[in-house]
Amino acid sequence: MNTVSITFLSLLAGVGGTGMGGLYTFFVRKVKTEKMTLVLGFASGIMLTAVFLELIPEAVKVSGLIHALIGIIIGIVFLIWSDIVIESAIPQGQDFKQHFARTGVMLFMAIACHNFPEGMAIGSGYEASQRVGLVLVVTLALHNIPEGMAIATAFRLSGMGPFKAFISTMLAGIPMALGSLLGQKLGGVSSTLISASLGFAAGAMIYTVCKEILPDTFVIGQSSPWGLIWGLIAGIVLFNIL
Repeated sequence: MNTVSITFLSLLAGVGGTGMGGLYTFFVRKVKTEKMTLVLGFASGIMLTAVFLELIPEAVKVSGLIHALIGIIIGIVFLIWSDIVIESAIPQGQDFKQHFARTGVMLFMAIACHNFPEGMAIGSGYEASQRVGLVLVVTLALHNIPEGMAIATAFRLSGMGPFKAFISTMLAGIPMALGSLLGQKLGGVSSTLISASLGFAAGAMIYTVCKEILPDTFVIGQSSPWGLIWGLIAGIVLFNIL
């Protein structure tokens, strides 16, 4: 399969996967915040399972623990720096919509960072064999759906309209195509870079889930933690089924 076809499939997995997650915004006439803890908990379960069962083990397998840890640290530091930049643009305050606008941006950045090394995995996978590459395209597209739901949910809670939230969600998938292009060029040559990139994505996602998503479930679901708990369980179970 040629470079253009592989890159297009990667774009479809990224943009199509996150976009499918954002589609539900068109079927929600009014955002009911008390029910959104389930969606955010579900996304957290998916993301944390991806980090600890997929990204970190794969990063260690590719090039060892040290390179994986370096990537994780860089990913966390990058998100902390991004948090400071976003804070200056969208100050954290008591305003509910402003709070979730900031969360939406953080989620967007974390998932976009997450998609880049996954794209590299697709590109490298196709260099190994067409079957491996195709399995990765399908699997990662499915994994992107709840991540897209998380971005769209935060943007809708910020007051953003469904169409704009949907388009914003789709854009988070573009780095997967860019990562795929790089993965095809590098093949299996730079295992250190691939390991560090997977670690970077893991660090970015850990920071976002712990700093943004989980605290937000208590902001919008103050009466009961059950939405978060069942969402987490559902996310973990679904990830392992996929």
